[in-house]
Amino acid sequence: MEKTRLFTLTGRVLKNLFRKPATVKYPDQPVEYPERMRGHVGIRIEECITCGLCMRSCPSQAIQVDRKAGTWTIDRFDCVQCGSCVNVCPKKCLTMEMGYTAPDVAKKSETYTKPQEERPKEAPDGGTDAAAGGKPEADLEKCVYCTLCAKKCPQEAIQVDRKEKIWKLDAEKCVECGLCVSSCPKKAITMK
Repeated sequence: MEKTRLFTLTGRVLKNLFRKPATVKYPDQPVEYPERMRGHVGIRIEECITCGLCMRSCPSQAIQVDRKAGTWTIDRFDCVQCGSCVNVCPKKCLTMEMGYTAPDVAKKSETYTKPQEERPKEAPDGGTDAAAGGKPEADLEKCVYCTLCAKKCPQEAIQVDRKEKIWKLDAEKCVECGLCVSSCPKKAITMK
């Protein structure tokens, strides 16, 4: 019995000596990622509107968004690379990039801070300048008060009352994502 095991082992060793290696010579050769690799989540923070949809759709709760501070944080080791956040992003500022998360001895999170923008100019009537703000505005002549815009709003900034024929926007809550515009079947909402 021992002799057959020894011959089997010797045969495998000799085969392996004359075969190509099964692994890549990593430092010498660059890694070639498979075509359908999911990779890791990347962000273009300057395009992010901090709406929080990515955070709400993340099954592993690896993403945290702080709208007031203008930060987007991801715990790379909690992320399961499902791509759910990329799919729901209204501004398409999240992408799946090739490559793996680098190994580390401790779990860390990466925080990205949105660059400060200039505040919208005050209009003569006391409101904000419509061109600078980019808030949704409804054409009440076209609106059928279907409530789709209110249902799609991630911040619940739009209130629609079908009976009273009221369409109201809370400008403080609005993150200018444009989901209300794309969900309106009558194209009654525009970003102003």
